[in-house]
Amino acid sequence: MKRFKGIVVLLLILASVLTPIAIMATGVLPYGAYVVRTGPMFPAIPPASVVIVETDQYEVGQVITFRRAGDRTTHRLMAFNDDATLTTKGDANDTSDPFTVPRADVIGGVTAFVPNLGYLVVYLQNPLAIGSLIMCVLSIWYAGSSEAGPGARSTKESAGKTRISVRAA
Repeated sequence: MKRFKGIVVLLLILASVLTPIAIMATGVLPYGAYVVRTGPMFPAIPPASVVIVETDQYEVGQVITFRRAGDRTTHRLMAFNDDATLTTKGDANDTSDPFTVPRADVIGGVTAFVPNLGYLVVYLQNPLAIGSLIMCVLSIWYAGSSEAGPGARSTKESAGKTRISVRAA
């Protein structure tokens, strides 16, 4: 029964962690999560933060995430241009970006961010990291679900010993 409870708890923990990730990855909700790897948005959004982006929702003055040169960039939207492009700027930069962003490349507006969560996200993008995490969880689960504790003797060892009682008169 104890082992069954342990399995149920492990499955509930995995479901509570993996469900939000699966929902975000499948695109069911109009949100995406992206890691800010560099510092142009500091101090508003520090490097290694995860930004939550609402797809296709943004306005001037808001921080947006867009595709550029095969990567994703997060900068503040400064202006809509007449040629259907956007002018952006990193908060830590003195001038606007030397390029304009086509509207088709905009993912959306940042609605929230979580500082330092990017370290974990980048780590978990490596298949070896996921394997090590699974092995760690399984090892802890196995050690915690062992029926015989560290101080318990096996039945073979205790069966061969004779007990002697001494009574004081």
